[in-house]
Amino acid sequence: MRQLPTPHKVMRKGYAVVRSARSRLDSLVLVPPSPDDWPRITAEHLSLLDGRTLNFCARVPQGLAASSASLLLGSSSPVVVPLTLVQRGDGYVEAQGTAVLDLLEADSGRPHPMPAGVRRFLLAAGQWRLSVVFTDAAGKDHRYAVARAPRLMPDGPTIPEPVREDGTYCRLIASGTGRAYVSLGRDDTQAEIVSVRIGWSEVTLEGRLVNAPAEQCRGDVELVRRNGKAGRVVPATWNGATFVCSLTPADFGDLGAKEQIYDVRLRRPHRRPLKISRRRTDVRTPGDVFRMPYRLLSAQDGTALRINPYYTPVGSLAFRAAHLPSGC
Repeated sequence: MRQLPTPHKVMRKGYAVVRSARSRLDSLVLVPPSPDDWPRITAEHLSLLDGRTLNFCARVPQGLAASSASLLLGSSSPVVVPLTLVQRGDGYVEAQGTAVLDLLEADSGRPHPMPAGVRRFLLAAGQWRLSVVFTDAAGKDHRYAVARAPRLMPDGPTIPEPVREDGTYCRLIASGTGRAYVSLGRDDTQAEIVSVRIGWSEVTLEGRLVNAPAEQCRGDVELVRRNGKAGRVVPATWNGATFVCSLTPADFGDLGAKEQIYDVRLRRPHRRPLKISRRRTDVRTPGDVFRMPYRLLSAQDGTALRINPYYTPVGSLAFRAAHLPSGC
């Protein structure tokens, strides 16, 4: 007889389906068709594997004797990335190029050493459509819209879009017509965990606030019991955008032997609370990787609290907690 899946497995599968659908939606920018969406060319290779280095390779169309080629980002006043023409052994010619892309508003002004032949471009936030231009010997330009990037690494331990530490993003997306775009911007303000350290009598949380101005980098940690009761606020110590908070058994309130679940939030003055989430990562299945054990915390009255910090299917930090009966 076939064994039915547990409710936990059903929930995890459901969340995986939702994440997959959201990922597909995030890869589309529904923009109306543009007159220059055609003719279309499909790249042999198009990637942003480290989140900032654009690698491009396309085969020169048959019948076109190109003397030079360029990759264009944007339509009016485009950014021009020079491409190198390479003769292949099968007779075809490829146009290859590499460029480093960064968000203009996040540039610190510090020098960034570049490999020989690679240029760095600072782009404004938004969606930049991709085109390639081949110039023949007579000086005539032949312009093609670049089709969506071939899917890279459909499986494996990591996803092809790395996470930037500064909270910005640079990723390849596609329009509703299937044209390739580069999308740059900054994620919303979020609180993420840096570390969870479990001691004998307390749990120390270290986190940071991402994409928030300096004046917003303050607040306290709040434990909210899942059954809807009011939360308990625990003071946090701030150093810039980083905060540290220590949780003791008393902070979880009066508990019985029945396990309770607490959600962890960052409570900020005059702003909505933020769920404190797992650190952003390019791990494909973080729920299978980032796991924390059950531990016992000793209270001042001699009792013990069994505690298990864990991440929910959407990545938020939560605690399972219960008092151990006396004598255990």
